[in-house]
Amino acid sequence: MSISIASFFHPYTTFLHGAAYNLHQILEGLDVVSSSFTERDAAGNIIGSYWSPDQAMVITLGYLIMLSLLVIPLLAAAAYTVSKKQGLLTFSSLLFLPGVLNCLGLFPMINYLPTRYTIHGVGTLGSEIGLIPLLMLCAIIGWSIMILAYDNLNLTERFRQIYDHFWFPLALVAAVFFVADNGAREDNTMLKGATGGIQEASGYLLSQIRRYDDYCKANGLNDLKSCQWSRYSQWTFTNIKEGEASYFIEFAPDDSKGFYSASRWALSDEDVIAIRKEIAEYNQKLCPVKHLSRDLSQSSPLSTTCEYVPHHFCSVKPDGPQGVVDDGIGSHTVALASECIIPRLAAAKPYLKQLTALVGQHDQAKNHRWLYFLAVAVAIGAKVALATTKLCLIDARPATDRCRVFRAVRFRVSQCVHLLKCLLVGSGRWVREVATRITGFF
Repeated sequence: MSISIASFFHPYTTFLHGAAYNLHQILEGLDVVSSSFTERDAAGNIIGSYWSPDQAMVITLGYLIMLSLLVIPLLAAAAYTVSKKQGLLTFSSLLFLPGVLNCLGLFPMINYLPTRYTIHGVGTLGSEIGLIPLLMLCAIIGWSIMILAYDNLNLTERFRQIYDHFWFPLALVAAVFFVADNGAREDNTMLKGATGGIQEASGYLLSQIRRYDDYCKANGLNDLKSCQWSRYSQWTFTNIKEGEASYFIEFAPDDSKGFYSASRWALSDEDVIAIRKEIAEYNQKLCPVKHLSRDLSQSSPLSTTCEYVPHHFCSVKPDGPQGVVDDGIGSHTVALASECIIPRLAAAKPYLKQLTALVGQHDQAKNHRWLYFLAVAVAIGAKVALATTKLCLIDARPATDRCRVFRAVRFRVSQCVHLLKCLLVGSGRWVREVATRITGFF
């Protein structure tokens, strides 16, 4: 018997379980709920933390179960309004059909759960199959409420026409979504391009820094500040090369000086200039530039050591002051292009922050749009209900045949109020009688 009961309720539990998982994913992206938990000891001290979507989703599932229990009588009342006993019979048959079919082994196995769950996943929308239960619930709620409202408020064809004025403009929102999606794709493409450019520039400079480090070791120049920098800076540029935009925004230096500093030691402005001058001497030694006249110069020929820096890596002028390096270094072959690439990386951070914020807004808009579709599902259910009222000729019913649910509810409420009054009056008499007897005793 227990196996039969479990089989009967299985379609409904999986239906609500998948809906709760997908709804929880959306709400977590909006920071309404969280899958993060904190462990405390007996004294209340924090001893650890963990993430558990399964555990966090239970609360969302509980709310959906309560909502479903409220929807069942609402839908039953709407079915009765449409076709009285026949409507109730049809509703009951459809309600129990999934459970009966599952007991007979005829109900299909449907996986409503998302294939992945993202903690704090802004822009992650769960699965399309998991959206179906929520859309169905919203449409059913909209249909039931509109059926009951139309019948019990004595609405007419005029209301249908008024509702159409609200309904048809919803189609125009699709144009807004189209433009928003196009802008989101463009911003995402720009963010990926900017991130890729930063990673490529860091990788390009990293390979030259490693060659300079080898040069320092081979020539016994380890005491030079620039040679020390070539050892310590490799960690920074390696992480930038392999990291995403979030890493660069969070951990990359904010200015050029930060790229010359290392975690083990702090540099003054004079130290930074000394490093840059040593690198300039290294470039001039390995890849000398001949100045033929004031406006004309000749670079060293291309080789594995002397390279022309790609233009998009060298789009920012070198840092000041004047005279430390040649402003036209981007047009010459160099062995170490730090004067080009480091200012470029420093200038990229504000731009990358702006792009990341735009993409974050677009991702959050996906979550809001998902909730909007649930609201549209309610509106669709209401629109179908108006068609149902027209199909069932509710407008043609006599006044005595309308507002049945309202009259039944009012009658039950009046009965409850009358019963409550009787209980209060009876309890008052009993209290007075007990008080009289106590007074007579004394």
